[in-house]
Amino acid sequence: MLIYYILLAAACAGMPLCMKKCGRWGKIVYCVLFAAVFTVISAIRFQVGHDFNSYGGIYSDMRFNDAEDLSVTRLEKGFLMPLYILSLSFEKYYTVFIATSAVIYPLVFALIWKNSSKPWISVCAFLCFGVFFNSLCFLRQFIAAIITAYAIKFVGKKDYFRFVVLIISASAFHWSALIMAVLYFFLRIKPSLLYLGIAMAGTILFCIFSRAAMMFLTDKFYIYSAYDPTASPEASTGLPIRYTLMFGVLFAVCFLFRKRLIEKNPNNAVYINCLMFTTIFEAMGMRHAILSRFALLTYLPPILYLLPDAASVIWKYACEKKGRTAGIVSAAAAAVFSVGCYTVLMLNNYNGVVPYVTQFNRPYDIFVEVRATEFDEEDIEDDEEYDEEYDEEDGEDDGENVIDALPEFQ
Repeated sequence: MLIYYILLAAACAGMPLCMKKCGRWGKIVYCVLFAAVFTVISAIRFQVGHDFNSYGGIYSDMRFNDAEDLSVTRLEKGFLMPLYILSLSFEKYYTVFIATSAVIYPLVFALIWKNSSKPWISVCAFLCFGVFFNSLCFLRQFIAAIITAYAIKFVGKKDYFRFVVLIISASAFHWSALIMAVLYFFLRIKPSLLYLGIAMAGTILFCIFSRAAMMFLTDKFYIYSAYDPTASPEASTGLPIRYTLMFGVLFAVCFLFRKRLIEKNPNNAVYINCLMFTTIFEAMGMRHAILSRFALLTYLPPILYLLPDAASVIWKYACEKKGRTAGIVSAAAAAVFSVGCYTVLMLNNYNGVVPYVTQFNRPYDIFVEVRATEFDEEDIEDDEEYDEEYDEEDGEDDGENVIDALPEFQ
């Protein structure tokens, strides 16, 4: 866990680069530096993230398939085909993590540089509230979430066409992004107590009748058929309440200061709604864990843009009402809450990110080498499967062939 705390400490230590006196270039240096750091940490990881073996296995198998075989797989083609092209030149399984890391973090920090009022707070929030941990696990959906974050700006501009174009692009990496085409209309509604009450009532009703709703969805939509609540553990069981509480507290604070936040930046109205839906999806995930995945599509804008503005607004409000001491107390409370959430996530091994191990100090490899040595000629003749694959032009095996085989993942 130490490396994660070091990352958080470094993000805070870089705060001076984000101050006004450093200007635009200080912000650029901060974002470029941390984009590189996050990329390296993600790219060299080993067995970090529950989906590590899945993506490693998918990439490893690509060299045994052609483009036609891959075209009929259920994996989204926007993610699959670029990796297939890479696999033609780079066969090592960890290429998938190098490639996706080189895409994810520069794009995330480009968002921070362009839209965040305080990049160092964006980075701290990115760490403390589990976003970085999700990026180490849900690669396809996280890339879709980044594209969605770029699309969100068109909600405030009321440009549905451009929004949908980007959402369709995001769906090429994960089908779940298509839900944003509908959510667009709900994100445009001005945050209010009435809207919050209706959203809460709808969430409660869904949770009451969630099993029937899940059965309907998995029956009508083939792409979600694997999440039948009668068979799939991800659909039949729920997540602990702590994730809902974490985002619920963030939403409650931002909702209370919604007027000031919207005055500071009109787009914050959309980001507050994004945070509300993040909380709603996490609440739904308490009934069916798989539904919490939708939260990935809505949480990047509030985490990266809204929380830095919220920190400024709350600091100013506290200082105006009670003086600078009150501002310091509010900042300290926010820091304690954030680091507490960070620690709880790590103690519970959120998404399988603890312990952090690199490719350079891994205790074993997920691949093994099998060397063909001496074969009994009689056994070869009796082995029909071998006869079908045996290359007569090459003659007898010379014992030098090396075959990489992927064993069963534990």
